[in-house]
Amino acid sequence: MNNPRGISRPALVIGIMILVIACGGQQTAVATPPPVSKETGGVKHSVPLEDIVFDTFGKVSSRFVPLPEISEELRLELKDAITPVLKPVYGGPGALPWLRDDSLVIGYEGGGETFAYPINILNYHEIVNDNIGGEPVLTTYCPLCFSGVVFNRIVDGDTLTFGNISALYQSDLVMYDHQTGSFWFQVAGEAVVGPLTGSRLTPLPSATMPWGDWLRLHPETKLLKGTGQSENAFAAGTYANGFGTGYQDRINDEKFVFPVDRDL
Repeated sequence: MNNPRGISRPALVIGIMILVIACGGQQTAVATPPPVSKETGGVKHSVPLEDIVFDTFGKVSSRFVPLPEISEELRLELKDAITPVLKPVYGGPGALPWLRDDSLVIGYEGGGETFAYPINILNYHEIVNDNIGGEPVLTTYCPLCFSGVVFNRIVDGDTLTFGNISALYQSDLVMYDHQTGSFWFQVAGEAVVGPLTGSRLTPLPSATMPWGDWLRLHPETKLLKGTGQSENAFAAGTYANGFGTGYQDRINDEKFVFPVDRDL
């Protein structure tokens, strides 16, 4: 299904291998949710429920609706509106002719093999559930903050399967698990609402880099093939045109604007 988040992705210049891209920087620098667990209306949570905001994609008059205000009917309708990959299909390095050397991929190595997940495809799916070398693996990507993180899907001995609830927390993807319905803050890999609140996924080593660099390092890599879209759609990419932040042709002839204190 087409990824309905209609926001463009800026061009990224990658000079070095980045082990994990997270909102605002490296994995060690990301903000984590408050550790204190609360309960509201019988719902366990570690973040304010109103801070989890659903993107309705125009299904109702308000584009964004906080969790406490959304109807159960609409919440169910939005579940997996951005379709996760549950049965990934891989091809060889030449499987995607449109993939350019400077196209970004998330690279992962496991079970004696290497895998590349093109960002152009993750823009449409955001979540990939897989089993690699006997290990349940979760590859995740939030196009809004460019955070690509790979996790082990086992929590307290149970293997979880993840989907997309079409909501954001701190401008980042919120996932849910099929087994308990808990909501998960993607970049931190932490459950923030539901029975598993406070539980964390174990991150796995990954690298976000240009496809050409990954291919030179791993010439036998397997390449994720997308589902539900034409090759032209994946080649274009939903987020390929760049944000307009800092530009306003009405006042500055498209020169970059640096914000200042209004009292100055």
